[in-house]
Amino acid sequence: MPAPRAHKIRLNPTPEQEQYLRQACGVARFCFNWGLSEWKRQYEAGEKSSSYRLKKQFNATKREQFPWSYDVTKCAADTGFRNLDAAFKNFFRRCKSGEAKKGYPNFKSKKQSRQSFRMDGSRIKIDGRRLKLERLDTPINMTETLRFDGTIKSVTISEDAGHWYAAINVAVETPEHECQQKSVGVDLGIKTLAVLSNGAQFENQKLLRLELRKVKRLSRELSRRQQGSGRWQRTKRELAKLHRRVADRRLDYQHKMTTEITQTYQVVGIEDLNVSGMLRNHRLALSIADVGFGEIRRQLEYKCAWFGSKLMVVDRFFPSSRLCSYCGTINGELTLSDRTWICDCGAVHDRDLNAARNIETEALRTLAGVGSRTGKTRVERVSDS
Repeated sequence: MPAPRAHKIRLNPTPEQEQYLRQACGVARFCFNWGLSEWKRQYEAGEKSSSYRLKKQFNATKREQFPWSYDVTKCAADTGFRNLDAAFKNFFRRCKSGEAKKGYPNFKSKKQSRQSFRMDGSRIKIDGRRLKLERLDTPINMTETLRFDGTIKSVTISEDAGHWYAAINVAVETPEHECQQKSVGVDLGIKTLAVLSNGAQFENQKLLRLELRKVKRLSRELSRRQQGSGRWQRTKRELAKLHRRVADRRLDYQHKMTTEITQTYQVVGIEDLNVSGMLRNHRLALSIADVGFGEIRRQLEYKCAWFGSKLMVVDRFFPSSRLCSYCGTINGELTLSDRTWICDCGAVHDRDLNAARNIETEALRTLAGVGSRTGKTRVERVSDS
């Protein structure tokens, strides 16, 4: 059965093509703001509204009032109303959960909002490294060819840190893949990014911390510029490019790690980490944000489904680090600074490796429908030397 896969490719548009892309993004942003304004007006007048009705209203009057919207693809206007519909659905969801004040849609700004628009797959053509868009005379050069063979469902054009990207969504047949090994437990951390239950490790490259001096210098320079001036815009672009470069390197490493894990093991066990709670620790917040625990879990989820393996998420309250993987004794005195400890049974544990082994065992027990493993309390700690 075909499954959706997206390939994000950087574009190299000419100045004329870039003008078209910016105009299409502007139409999408205008339709969102116009629809939000009409929604508010109709609500105050006691009328019910929806993004579908607003779209029909816009289409009925755009030839007379907004003729410039015909210069770009009609999908640009559809993007604005689709985003408006998603924004209000999120708002109504927050209303039900009691968080309505945090979620009411706001107007989009040309300078602050992310510039993007979405097109249907039937309105584009791809020939090697050339991307042809509707109502654009010449094809746009892509830095690489499309990796997937299948039916193109849609493409999202976006701008980030001065560069343009095309995220091409393709319906691809699920590959037939057989994992070589049965199971593994993955312990995510800061000192080491990931420790597997078989002893394999993936280092934490600390990419943001390596560039932290440049980030601080550019942030300080940006704060001292007059907001909106030419120099302020230049420094802002330099800072955005630096963050984009760090994010790309982090994402590349995460993809390589998660692909290797999901291609090798039939069952992958991970912990249900409370990342938002961990970020409240201001001493570790930068390091936690730098590794990207949430993105790693997201990649493991869809790649396990793609390669036919099973992802088991262990409860966040499971004492993976404090539980002896041999006898089941729980170390109630273990602290975050203790990287090695000795159990009453004589076993010497590396904190992360022991946690990974316990995660694997708990994942297999959960998969088999067996209750959680617990143990007695009493242990001796050994500090690093």
